[in-house]
Amino acid sequence: MSKEITFILEPDSGKLTAEVSGISSDALAELRDSLGISQSVNCGKPLQRNFVEAPMSPDFNSDDNQFIWLYRVYHNSVVDGPGRRSVVQVSGCSIRCPGCYVPDTHDRHNGKLVSVSSVVREVLSRSAEHDGVTILGGEPFDQAGPVAELVSILNRFNQQILVYSGNTLGTLIARHDPCVDYILTHIDLLIDGPFEQFHHAKTGEYLGSANQKLYELKTG
Repeated sequence: MSKEITFILEPDSGKLTAEVSGISSDALAELRDSLGISQSVNCGKPLQRNFVEAPMSPDFNSDDNQFIWLYRVYHNSVVDGPGRRSVVQVSGCSIRCPGCYVPDTHDRHNGKLVSVSSVVREVLSRSAEHDGVTILGGEPFDQAGPVAELVSILNRFNQQILVYSGNTLGTLIARHDPCVDYILTHIDLLIDGPFEQFHHAKTGEYLGSANQKLYELKTG
């Protein structure tokens, strides 16, 4: 088993996040003693004091053709991809991995139906403060049409986009769904695979469990 400690330092705020993988409980206890109070975090479950959650309201009067089931939008995350990121967390998941960190996102109706344009406006309102946008869930590919629209608009504003999926890349490609294909060919990064609770201690950076893989998809 590989042993790894990754430190993420935010120079402007002085905040330090440590991501650990494969270290012993004694070493972890020593690290906590050295750094102070700790809180477990993972993708979709950032450190509470490190992010700002955006208030989002249903927008049924919008002229948009596309609406998305949204759990929340939050900003200033350092655990959902490289750099500091704005995160669009959708609601609804057909995969429902045992031990999921965010089971409240499984039921679509725990979120709210909002226009894609309202999500874009919120993300762009903080674009000067972040290094990219992460879309996760829930399961983003359960709403491939709205997510494709979201990706399309964010690309117009040169946003670096990462998407998490509980599906594998091969499974997504095998759907032969134009919206899925569009997403995969217009995002920068994909982290794929279901969360496996018994392998969460062996993860790499930004992964929920060791079986998941990070793909660089956009080539130019």
